[in-house]
Amino acid sequence: MPTTFAELLAGAKANVQHIDVATLEERRRAEPSLVILDVREQGELESGVIPQALCITRGFLEARIEKHVPDRNRPIAVMCASGTRATLAAQSLMAMGYAHVFCVQGGMAAWKEAGLAFNTPTLETHACSSEKLTWDSIRADFPITGRRVPVLGGLDLELAYLDHAASTHAPRRVIKRFSDFMCREYANIHRGTHLLSRQATQTFDDCYETCSQFIGGNLTTNAVVFTMNTTQAIDIAAHVVDALPGKVLLSSMEHHSNDLPYRKRGDVLRARCLADGTLDMQHMEELLKNNRVKLVAITGASNLTGWLPPIYDIARMAHAHGALILVDGAQILAHYPMDVRADNAPEHIDFFVAAGHKAYAPFGAAFLYGPRALMDAVPPYLPGGGTAGEVDVDSVSFVKSPDRHQGGTPNIGGVIAMAEAIRFLNQIGMEEIRAHELVLLRKAMAGLRAIDGVRVYGPQDPNARLGVVTFNVRGVSDMLCAAILSEEYGIACRNGRFCSHIYANILFGSDDFATVDPGQHAGAVRASFGLYNTEACVDRLLHAVEAISKQQWQGEYKTRSGNLNTDFIGRCNDKWMESA
Repeated sequence: MPTTFAELLAGAKANVQHIDVATLEERRRAEPSLVILDVREQGELESGVIPQALCITRGFLEARIEKHVPDRNRPIAVMCASGTRATLAAQSLMAMGYAHVFCVQGGMAAWKEAGLAFNTPTLETHACSSEKLTWDSIRADFPITGRRVPVLGGLDLELAYLDHAASTHAPRRVIKRFSDFMCREYANIHRGTHLLSRQATQTFDDCYETCSQFIGGNLTTNAVVFTMNTTQAIDIAAHVVDALPGKVLLSSMEHHSNDLPYRKRGDVLRARCLADGTLDMQHMEELLKNNRVKLVAITGASNLTGWLPPIYDIARMAHAHGALILVDGAQILAHYPMDVRADNAPEHIDFFVAAGHKAYAPFGAAFLYGPRALMDAVPPYLPGGGTAGEVDVDSVSFVKSPDRHQGGTPNIGGVIAMAEAIRFLNQIGMEEIRAHELVLLRKAMAGLRAIDGVRVYGPQDPNARLGVVTFNVRGVSDMLCAAILSEEYGIACRNGRFCSHIYANILFGSDDFATVDPGQHAGAVRASFGLYNTEACVDRLLHAVEAISKQQWQGEYKTRSGNLNTDFIGRCNDKWMESA
């Protein structure tokens, strides 16, 4: 029997649960699994979107929802401009078997009228409404891919940036999000009644959940503390566990940032690395058995070789001996799927740290994830503004985490940009990112090993490492090799010992492929891949290294140190090499 639109809508309203925007806001903050589904058209999204909303236009909903929300038991709040389309969309989802669907009364209009936070549209806003992102479209979103650099011979080449293990460039959507905050939303947080301050506070506070969800965390029993870099995040973790009985156990492959913060607080134990660059797991277990260990601190992936230690095996081992585990996630955050696991799981990661500048966000923002109970049991890392509840002349009471350890005004814009970069990675999919970078790594490792006079360091199975390949060319110092790659081929690589001196000494400290300049230590060259690299970048690298191995370069190179104060001599980058 024919049904009018009014009858269809009335029937849907009778079947679908409705909530108001205030209830939605409460649930959004309390339920990490909640999906906010915006079914408006692309043009309507220009007026703003709810933070972390999934946007799929009504016409594509049934075809695409399963890809984005495969779990039919996840709660879904559907909204549109005013509530009508959302009601019909919710009924359709229920017919598809989604068990917990409800509609938001008044839609986006009611949300704005209530003064609740919303974001300006970005690439992500349109992602689910358009065709799936391709690697070409992802690459096109990075302004750096249009950069050309001068090379010897008077030419210029498109930059081949292969230094993602050091820092990554930001895509336009992250730059825009940062710019939007600075230009139109700039205000301090947790301090003001005015509209800008309230909205900045809400946007900033949403970032805690974004970071936690990305690593599979739980903010009920754990906290995210925002910091300025990974080193500070680790130092806060070292502060948190400092009073616990026992020692800190490290590996010999750690970056200095996951070593020195513990050393300044006491003696550390150090598990050996084997000749191939992997960890001696037997030695680690012996150290756990024979010592009282409070924390095992391990890199999620070596910044030197890209090797991926078995962090879940290490977590089980640590917990079996009464120790906690911290994973330095600086390298893996943007390149490998990460899950800290449930608190009661034997393989649970107690502390996790990472930084935005290695995950396609600006410098100056990072985070620490860790157990609330431990964080709240110690004095603030940096007492000051924002850390205290009540202060008088004789006493002070401190607030709970995360604010307890975030003394002073944080890098608000940087944190918002970091969260946007995480959403960008989440949209692409970490499994897809991992597969893309493995293609590049396999090609690079196979090609470099095929060149006579080149040695690739670390485990030789690409599946056991991130997209990082560290190598030397016999008879050519690492600084000279990196300089030729830059000056003659437009390739940006890192060289040296990568702030992992102990590990570097194990791998190439006495290796006959490492050519050591007078007064220097043995180093190597590192190429590391990211989202916007292509196989053409790898081809250029292989072509250049083969030419270098044959001593076929054009320039005459001199070591330079610039006009540096002698107080600073000794930093990793105080010397470099340029063509004369």
